[in-house]
Amino acid sequence: MPRYSGPMKATDGERSAGPDCCGPVPDPRIARYFDARAGKTVDADDLPPAKPVSMALLAQLRDVAELRPTVLELGCGTGALSVSLVERGANRLTGIDLSPGSIQVATRRAAAANVEERTAFEVGNGASATLTSHDWVVLDRMICCYRHAGRLLENAIPASRVRIAFSVPESRGWRGIVNRPLWFAENVINFVLRPYCPGYVHDIRTIEARLRQAGFRRLRSGHSHLWYLAVFERIQPPVPAI
Repeated sequence: MPRYSGPMKATDGERSAGPDCCGPVPDPRIARYFDARAGKTVDADDLPPAKPVSMALLAQLRDVAELRPTVLELGCGTGALSVSLVERGANRLTGIDLSPGSIQVATRRAAAANVEERTAFEVGNGASATLTSHDWVVLDRMICCYRHAGRLLENAIPASRVRIAFSVPESRGWRGIVNRPLWFAENVINFVLRPYCPGYVHDIRTIEARLRQAGFRRLRSGHSHLWYLAVFERIQPPVPAI
């Protein structure tokens, strides 16, 4: 049985301007960055809309009403995708994010949608938090916040009983050629303007190889502008912890 063999090393595609972000000990800058963005949300009538890439990933998870899974979203942000999944049929959802401000907005969003009894949002680092198992694990626009993506995957993979879905900047083809200098420039601009949290373009082939080693296969995939979306389904049971 294939086994998940440990963390990936950073590659050229994982380097960016600025120091490390979101390793085992979370960099406080990421919480400050997203707290500042969440702070612009005043009340339930001012909730930030879902990003186009999040809506595209939601479309990839269109069988949520049929399967009614329990869902764990790591890096849930202000809860747009999380709440949408529950509204469309997810049985129960847990959202984890480094930003306390984002968690407050996500909680308010769930209450506004009358799904607060089926959701739980908490502050935590997806790369090191103790995760309970769920049917689905979702990482939407979250892997790109981690310089060492392998540490995140190492923690997230065992938490998925059935499926892992993710969205990341495309690293291959013409989108990859565009993304690398684009993200580098954005990192430099954010570093100057503050608050700052670096972003990373990871090698998608390495991410998907790790998922296959852990017993998953790609169920469906697609693109939303410069982002790559994929849904992987487990074809082998999780390896028991020793």
